[in-house]
Amino acid sequence: MRCTFLTFFYFSLFFVSAQHNVELNNYVLKEEKVASLIKEGLFEQALLLNIEIVEDARKENNHKIVISGYAQIANILCIFGEHLESLRYLELAENSFDKNKINDFRLKVRILAIYGRNFAALKINNKSLEYYNRGVEIVKTQNLDRKKLLSMLYVNKADVFLNTPYRLDSSLVYLHKAIRLDSTSFKNAVVANYYLKQNLNIDSAKIYLNRSKALFYENKKAVTEYQKSIILQAEANFYKATGAYSKAIYFYEKALAIYTKMNKYIEIKLSYKLLSETHEELHNEELAHEYLLKYAKFTDSINAKYTKNVDSVINNFLEEQETNYKASEKKLSLALILAVIIFFVIIISIIYYFRVKKQRIIFEKEQEIELKHLESEKLKEKLNEAFNDVVQLAKNNDPAFLTRFQEVYPEVCEKLLLRNSKLVNTELILCAMIWLNFSSKDIALYTNVQPKTVQTKKYRLRKKLNIPEDENVYTWLRNI
Repeated sequence: MRCTFLTFFYFSLFFVSAQHNVELNNYVLKEEKVASLIKEGLFEQALLLNIEIVEDARKENNHKIVISGYAQIANILCIFGEHLESLRYLELAENSFDKNKINDFRLKVRILAIYGRNFAALKINNKSLEYYNRGVEIVKTQNLDRKKLLSMLYVNKADVFLNTPYRLDSSLVYLHKAIRLDSTSFKNAVVANYYLKQNLNIDSAKIYLNRSKALFYENKKAVTEYQKSIILQAEANFYKATGAYSKAIYFYEKALAIYTKMNKYIEIKLSYKLLSETHEELHNEELAHEYLLKYAKFTDSINAKYTKNVDSVINNFLEEQETNYKASEKKLSLALILAVIIFFVIIISIIYYFRVKKQRIIFEKEQEIELKHLESEKLKEKLNEAFNDVVQLAKNNDPAFLTRFQEVYPEVCEKLLLRNSKLVNTELILCAMIWLNFSSKDIALYTNVQPKTVQTKKYRLRKKLNIPEDENVYTWLRNI
């Protein structure tokens, strides 16, 4: 009898252990499938599968898988440009991480890196660097697999410095650090792009581009679709910088095809701009104008597309997660009330606890409001700097003036092109300078023409835009 009981006990123990291993294997297989979909650029499918993983893991109280799922959802949302939603999922991941005392430093670094990417995309560079630095500190202190993790964090830091005034040298330093730790085709292409973007050294760009292509052909399977697109764009940038414009267009179009497949709207927008500039160098005015028009109109249309495809899934799932979290908090409150009834003495401590907590929340909210106010002031300063930058480019008759003007005031050229889609770049530049309130004398001075020529151009512009004769051109453009 005893032998039979022991046999049953050990069999049950083996069965439970085997069942647990099967569940873990299922999660591993699904997570590998998510990684594969992301590598291929199929982000919407990856998002749906990841939501399924989180829901299954939550039912089984597998907190680590839930947290990993939240982080992956945040990662995909960051790629989509849904940065505020991504930050909300990261907050859910962090809260669950701390609440359940998960001891996985690699997952923690991953969460910090996604935080950094979101803040970098929102142009809050100091906050982005803060999260990347925290990740670097964990990697160094916890003896994790240092090379690949540190290399990833260094590339991300380099990207932030590249978009921070007076810190471009720091960007190159961190790119070289990343390559020394883990040299890949993607990272070498990023360095090549750096040299080309900053017009520093064509020869250096060629060296890193050749290394990138060699590493790519050595191990194509290790390169994601997005990384492949960056390599293609680096090659296109090189040909553009060396005057091989036809080859540049060929590689820009190949990169654009990948960006379009992956819905990488920022990269698509940049590709339109680069294609417009390259066609203009070949004097293909019609194609240059076509891509410029696409560049001007693209942001609104792509945002509408993402809203249609992603918002309903994300909002419903997030509401469900928040409802479950509130239900859990409600159960905890009921348990506390029951404890108060049984242990009357504890009530004083509980009241004190909630009062302190409320005061802390009020204090934190006030701090948050103050932080948002400071960030708002910084944003205003950035806008003023952007205006001064545009004005200075105009005064210098810099070829980059129109591009920079469109980046700072995209709605102006969009509305002008809606009025007359046949406006050429020189006419758009004149409109931009009028919009910036340059006088005819100033326009003539800064564009190296006679004031009479400016008046003639204004007259033609008035005709093209159907501006009434009794209406001031300056007033009309400011009110467009």
